Amino acid sequence: MDDNGQTHAENCIPGLESLDAVLARLTLDQVRFVIARQECATAREAARKVHLSESLVYRWGEDVDTALRLMAQDGLITAMHIRRRMLAKAMAVKAAGLDSDDQKIQQGVATEFIEWELGRAAQTNRNKNSGEMIIRVVYDDSETDSPPPSSCGADAIQG
Repeated sequence: MDDNGQTHAENCIPGLESLDAVLARLTLDQVRFVIARQECATAREAARKVHLSESLVYRWGEDVDTALRLMAQDGLITAMHIRRRMLAKAMAVKAAGLDSDDQKIQQGVATEFIEWELGRAAQTNRNKNSGEMIIRVVYDDSETDSPPPSSCGADAIQG
């Protein structure tokens, strides 16, 4: 696959259009229909699934038909195209959290934006102990009915 999202085969066949280029010309409703059509037996069923008029989807024409054919060959390109289209909307939703009435939400969103731009702040370990623990293990091969020695309490020594 090259930098334009085309496979080697697409680059070698003259006149073959890339899925990304076709999807860029479609409306969001058309893209939703094309995705639904991959999962449905008929165009009518796909139109109903995405709450569109059947007569509308039959009028869309060649770009939708081309997208359907190409999408059947490469679903990854479709997913990446949708992700790019939705990124601005997702960021707007995230940014709206800065104006929330709940200060906890504001703080969380602010922290995310800061960490995206500046990276995560260094987390230091403030424990007085090093976290090291020494555990004494006692093996007893005797066949007695007494319970095995406990490995808790006095047998566990914390360093």
